[in-house]
Amino acid sequence: MEKKRIDDSEPGPVPPPAPLDRFGFVKQEPNNSPDGLAKGREDRRIRKWRKMIGVGGSDWKHYVKRKPHVVKRRIRKGIPDCLRGLVWQLISGSRDLLLMNPGVYEPGHFLIYLPGLHDFVIDSSQ
Repeated sequence: MEKKRIDDSEPGPVPPPAPLDRFGFVKQEPNNSPDGLAKGREDRRIRKWRKMIGVGGSDWKHYVKRKPHVVKRRIRKGIPDCLRGLVWQLISGSRDLLLMNPGVYEPGHFLIYLPGLHDFVIDSSQ
């Protein structure tokens, strides 16, 4: 009886790609909940965050002072994708700087450094 040796260079069937989550990570186990339930949960989370933030961040400081434990818990659970930029501005305080200094943080008022291209500095405001 001869044993047939399989060469690694021989093309064979390609296994199907592993299922990925929305961030590109391989799912460890199949998701048992239907997409509708996950979507509903995400919608509720977004409504809670919008209520906590207020229009343009108007209620944020009040909510953080009144219920810091709730804010901390929600941040640890995850900031919804659609609100992530605004929430990080509010958490870091950069939103206040942006509003107190109109015109400073507008596009076109900064320098871009491109290393390796003969050390050019491009003034993007021109």
